[in-house]
Order: sequence, then structure tokens, then C-alpha cells
Amino acid sequence: MILSTFIGALIVPPLQGVLPQTTELAHGRVLTLEITSGVVAIAGILIAAWLWLGKRTLVTSIANSAPGRLLGTWWYNAWGFDWLYDKVFVKPFLGIAWLLKRDPLNALMNIPAILSRFAGKGLVLSENGYLRWYVASMSIGAVVVLALLMVLR
Repeated sequence: MILSTFIGALIVPPLQGVLPQTTELAHGRVLTLEITSGVVAIAGILIAAWLWLGKRTLVTSIANSAPGRLLGTWWYNAWGFDWLYDKVFVKPFLGIAWLLKRDPLNALMNIPAILSRFAGKGLVLSENGYLRWYVASMSIGAVVVLALLMVLR
């Protein structure tokens, strides 16, 4: 605690020869700033000790008042940051996840498998043992291949 006051500023830093000197503050103004900073730090420690050590009647009365309860609620809820985080990040993420729960990209990738399954069922129905069905299906396939070759050229 002693080094946090102006006494700690009297210790010469080892880099004083390397770093440039401050020109904004004269020596008297620097000393005033150091003393003021030390007094504020010690006063804060003394006020905290006076408020929190002992019976704490003043702190309890302030905490039980309407503004104290409001501030206490805000402080215990991180100044509403959890609510804001929930509204800005969590709810939109859950909404997007709900929209994508059926995974449309995966459904798109399943299209070839579904078409293959239906083609297999169609082939099972066409396998009846009659030669004319086999010849007709091969002829239709040849016509489709030739049509594709003509269109794509």
C-alpha cells in the first residue's frame, strides 16, 4: 500500500535513461498528481472499511431502499448483460437452428439416393420374365442416350 501512494513515485525507474522525459507536466504538477492519486486510493480504502466493517447499518439501509434494491438487482444481473446476450446472440442462434433443423443441404444431397431408390423399385416392377419388356427398356435407353448425344453436341 505504501508503494501505491506518492512515496512509490519517488523510486527512480530503471528505464529512466532510456525513455524520454515527460514535457507535459512540470515537476511540481507531477508531484501534485501523485499525491492526489495516493490520497484518493487511501480514502477509498478507508471509506470501504468504514462501510463494510462492523454493523453495516448504513449499507443495509441503502440496500433495503427502493433505489438500492434496483441497483442490487442490476448488479446481481450483470447490468442486464445476460438479458442482452440472450436477446442478441442466443435467441437468433436458436431461431436459425430451428429453421435449419430439417437440414436443407442434407436433403439436397439425399436427392440422388432417393432417385436411385425409386429407379430400383421401377426396375423391380419391370422384371417380369417377358423378353419383350427387356427389349423395350433397352430400346428406350438407347433412344435416350442418342437424344442426349444429339442435344449436347
